[in-house]
Amino acid sequence: MPTTDGPLLSVRDLVVRFRTHDGTVHAVNGVSFDVAEGETLGLVGESGCGKSVTNLAVMRLLPKPAGHIEGGEIRFEGIDLTKASEAQMRDLRGSDIAMIFQDPMTSLNPVLTIEEQMVETIRAHRPVGQKEARDRAIELLRMVGIPNPELRLRSFPHHFSGGMRQRVMIAMALALEPKLLIADEPTTALDVTIQAQVLELLQRLTTERGTAVILITHDLGVVAGMASRINVMYAGFVAETASTPVLFAEPRHPYTVGLLHSMPRLDSPEGEPLIPIEGTPPDLRRAPVGCPFAPRCAWRLPRCWEANPSLQPLVGGEPIVTTGPGVTHRIACWNPPTADEARIGRPLREGFVPAPPPGAAGTGAAASGTGGDVVVFAAGGDGQDGGTAAAGHSPEPAAPGRRS
Repeated sequence: MPTTDGPLLSVRDLVVRFRTHDGTVHAVNGVSFDVAEGETLGLVGESGCGKSVTNLAVMRLLPKPAGHIEGGEIRFEGIDLTKASEAQMRDLRGSDIAMIFQDPMTSLNPVLTIEEQMVETIRAHRPVGQKEARDRAIELLRMVGIPNPELRLRSFPHHFSGGMRQRVMIAMALALEPKLLIADEPTTALDVTIQAQVLELLQRLTTERGTAVILITHDLGVVAGMASRINVMYAGFVAETASTPVLFAEPRHPYTVGLLHSMPRLDSPEGEPLIPIEGTPPDLRRAPVGCPFAPRCAWRLPRCWEANPSLQPLVGGEPIVTTGPGVTHRIACWNPPTADEARIGRPLREGFVPAPPPGAAGTGAAASGTGGDVVVFAAGGDGQDGGTAAAGHSPEPAAPGRRS
């Protein structure tokens, strides 16, 4: 397989659509990111923002016939996976790129033993015999902390608890020592103790082997301890990207600020209220117009309803670094919150009223969150109470220009 000196995985302007009876779902709308060898990238955002679909596209496992990659490229070690044949993808899946799916009970075949499934996976990609493959399966189960692996190989998936099934999925994903591991909500539905064990196991095993990881989750606490950098996704777009320490310390996109203020923190002052993100996510059956977060944003400007900003460095003119510890902090926002506003979680500049949608009767309705004009506007969202995001906030004055 040809290789390059660039990142292990490079995704550029990825567009994914689902053609359904109810219309076209605009699931991924031009996502770009890189992953270097040994790096852990966290993808966070609300359910339905395109995290899992992006990575199913990387694996070329989009549900057919509805799902299609309609634009962009996905390069793995220099090969464009969007143009690879199905035979090439079968060789890559499991061997070079592996995935831990959200629900291990539905991902494991319920009528086959763990041994049959693991041995089949190993022998499909390695020229080894039955005994050698079985010995490797035992080694993997022991490595992920399953007791009596020789006996448990004969068990069926329903004989295992949720945490044990997740460990089996991790063992299968690591069986062939892949270069890239995609972990899609690896701790979903697990209790806190098992979550910690699974994450520690995943971190240790990937660190030992230098495996690159894409960790998909909606839990910011998980990526804080696991990922070296984070992409925040919203409505099929990357809204903000930065190294993990920078993103938590200096969030600059209104959506990221909202996410951080809607979750409890141990270092928060006693009695400090959580600030929810009001409104609802956009209806992805509508083609995106303007910034998709505009109906829920307290910092929106008139241009936010009309044009969606591209992902740009926070500091103008700064060279763009897409991987590693010095990754460039980039946001897609016309009017980013200041550092003080991000810390407080609301606008601070006096006299500003969030821009009402085009055709609204006036700014008063948008500022109060009670105007019907905001409710019926659907160009940038799903037509649901888009203006209430500003209802509980003290508005700020509009800053001239794009960056503050």
